[in-house]
Amino acid sequence: MPKLQLQPRKAPTQERSQAMVALILEAAARVLRQESLAGFNTNRVAAVAGISVGSLYQYFPNKTALVVALVGHAHDQMAASLEGLVQSLQGATLAQSLRAVAALAVRQQFADPMLAAALDHEERRLPVQRGQRQARARVLAAVRKLIRQHRAELPARLPRSIAQDCLVITKALVEAEAESGKPPPRGLAERIARVLYGTLAAELPRR
Repeated sequence: MPKLQLQPRKAPTQERSQAMVALILEAAARVLRQESLAGFNTNRVAAVAGISVGSLYQYFPNKTALVVALVGHAHDQMAASLEGLVQSLQGATLAQSLRAVAALAVRQQFADPMLAAALDHEERRLPVQRGQRQARARVLAAVRKLIRQHRAELPARLPRSIAQDCLVITKALVEAEAESGKPPPRGLAERIARVLYGTLAAELPRR
């Protein structure tokens, strides 16, 4: 079986082609948002975009490549948002910073829950792409920067994996609530912040 192509056929370099790719991805997001993965295919995306399927295939070889592009876009958005937030939290307390980060994670997941759920599902199924790895590295670097900003409030020694641990905890708590298909429960961001605070600030007794 031939290997499925997951990358766009060509990178848009001119303004017209960039606009076309943006139109296609917006249509793809709209289809996922309204019809979930069950109704997602290239013919449907092309119809919603108002273009021929042949025009779509000039940029994306299949529906999986479209999903990969949407996942990458979501990762880039999260990385940029977190980087900006961490920069703005200079001078905040650790508790204030963790509440802000937790609130961002909740907003990111629940602002467009149907789309987020579909992308989460596909991301678990598909191999990680280079763009996703780069965006994840940016997110991890932002969390490490946040931790460095609060060294005075934290134990002298923290596990090397602490930033990754915080990301895993946040993702698990947010996605667990999102699976219900309901709006986020009141106090979810505060609950996540408390767990993160305990993870960072608690120091195990020495043997």
